[in-house]
Amino acid sequence: MRNERNIELEWPDFYPENCPPAGAEPASGTVYRLVVHDPAQEEDFKTPFEENPRRFNNKPDIKNCGLSVHTNIQDSEQLKKAMKVVPRFRNSQIAEGELNPTLGLIQHTPSSKYKSHHSWWVPIGAEPWVVFKIISG
Repeated sequence: MRNERNIELEWPDFYPENCPPAGAEPASGTVYRLVVHDPAQEEDFKTPFEENPRRFNNKPDIKNCGLSVHTNIQDSEQLKKAMKVVPRFRNSQIAEGELNPTLGLIQHTPSSKYKSHHSWWVPIGAEPWVVFKIISG
């Protein structure tokens, strides 16, 4: 699939039809994500479906194939506090990354708690952890 900037993107085989969704745009701008490793590593950028397919009855959907990021650091700070009770995220850190169209497609998917939440779909071969740095421990 070509994105708007005519960059060829290939998606993982487990992505369902119509994923990423038609409304997604080329990835760009500064985003924040909770990560466990310092520096950020490939493991920090697995989709919820990749982490635990059984949790989703082995049925990927648009939502569980995307990565969660925020465009407002305060949303990531709030999420980090909320995730302290989840063992895997107890020692999470906030990483900042500068996205570009080679890193996939992104769509604003706000929730009532996290107004700057975006879903981000990463193509095969991308290494998103390379553009992220830890900014808050």
